[in-house]
Amino acid sequence: MAFESRPPTLEAFDFATAGARRPSLPIDLLQAVRTRLQIVAIVIIVATGLSTLVSELTGFAQEEEVRYGSLAVEWTLSLVLFGLARWSSIRPALLLDLGLVYEVLIALSFSLTGAQIRWLTDDPASFMGWSPIAVWALIYPIIVPNSTRKTAIASFATVLTEPVAISLLALSDLSVLPTAAAFIRKLWPNLVAAVLAVFVSRIVYQLGEQVSEARQLGSYHLESLLGKGGMGEVWRATHRMLARPAAVKLIRSEALGTDDPESVTRALKRFEREAQSTAALRSPHTIELYDFGISQGGTFYYVMELLDGIDLQSLVDQHGHQPPGRVVHILRQACHSLAEAHDAGMIHRDVKPANIFLCRYGADYDFTKVLDFGIVKHRSFGDEREAQLTAVGAFTGTPAYMPPEMVLGAGEIDGRADLYSLACIGYWLLTGQMVFTGLNPMAVMAAHAHQTAASPSSRTDQPVPADLDALIMRCLDKDPARRPQSARELSRELVALGIEEQWTEEHARAWWTERDAIST
Repeated sequence: MAFESRPPTLEAFDFATAGARRPSLPIDLLQAVRTRLQIVAIVIIVATGLSTLVSELTGFAQEEEVRYGSLAVEWTLSLVLFGLARWSSIRPALLLDLGLVYEVLIALSFSLTGAQIRWLTDDPASFMGWSPIAVWALIYPIIVPNSTRKTAIASFATVLTEPVAISLLALSDLSVLPTAAAFIRKLWPNLVAAVLAVFVSRIVYQLGEQVSEARQLGSYHLESLLGKGGMGEVWRATHRMLARPAAVKLIRSEALGTDDPESVTRALKRFEREAQSTAALRSPHTIELYDFGISQGGTFYYVMELLDGIDLQSLVDQHGHQPPGRVVHILRQACHSLAEAHDAGMIHRDVKPANIFLCRYGADYDFTKVLDFGIVKHRSFGDEREAQLTAVGAFTGTPAYMPPEMVLGAGEIDGRADLYSLACIGYWLLTGQMVFTGLNPMAVMAAHAHQTAASPSSRTDQPVPADLDALIMRCLDKDPARRPQSARELSRELVALGIEEQWTEEHARAWWTERDAIST
């Protein structure tokens, strides 16, 4: 794989509504249309209500039946639009079209109740010759822009509601037609407003396109934010040619904590090296890396498989400590991923619950994936090259799961450091508590370096098998030589406990079925 330095060119896709073709509107507008239309509906309800109240208090010359009839129509239309905008089953593109219908109908209601006064008299119910209809036609496309063609049709239909209303009233003998001079004098501001509305809508529409294009990374389009972290963001994305979704992790240059071009370049080289190493891993329990590169704006990104599940941090936060059989099942799968990485000379260095994902993977339940080899160390590169690519004095890893040798910086860091962190995860799963806590990260790191941990069985009310308890404590030994010496060895010892069989496929399927039922 090579870095992509070319400008992004992928067009926005809306697979939910258009298969694999490009939609007629920027995806950012489609995502915001529901909120915008709800705002428009609320504004009209408030504005027409206040207008009616003012008319009532000032004795404005208009029959009550007409005034309150118009208010009822406008509120009904607004409430219908508000309800449709909140109904998730309606496609955003259809909702935009319904919004244009709403724009014209509201204008017609305004015109039937007010056009006679504005067109047949010089009543100051306008602003410098601009009627409320003209203002409405100009403001609506600013809030809810649409394609140029549709905006033009709706805007001209909106401003023509006044002459249509006057004509209908004249045919009903409720009014008379204005003179030709008055007709032209009253109509031209509306026509100017319609033309301006088209131009304004086009400008807002193009801004949406620019934002959409800014979210193109290589062959992927960012659709929705999944989460944020210290180094960047994770987005749901789709590929230009494939309907398969993906997860894109962005690492922006400002997140590196330095503005020095040399330091940024060094960090990006490290990310490139780590991405290449991760992409070479083939364990099914390692997150699959599809692509990586650098955007035109200098943002480094990974494109990974999108998983359906929950990370271990959230698992315990939401569901509490886990049964020993399930804990062994998870740890053993993580060992499979780490064993391959260690064989390739790669040390993860940030094994923590948030980086272990439990998911449904095809027909498998409770399938474990190890994520984020983002600060991985490659032993084969040697100290000199590693020093060149790592910022001076920088700590890597997470304090609550950091092995003593990383805290102290003593000796060579190898795969046994990851096993210490994995034992901290096992501790978290069994007890719902971290091995050590402290007032600040430095205190937690000091505890990992110097304090002896309490056994998991002493920190939880659920029974923990003695052999599992002892194995976790051995992995938490300060001396790497007294821990299991490899991920494969740890995996064999976990299997030998005979505990994993307590968590069957039926248990896993039942848990996920119950979770789905609760979430819906």
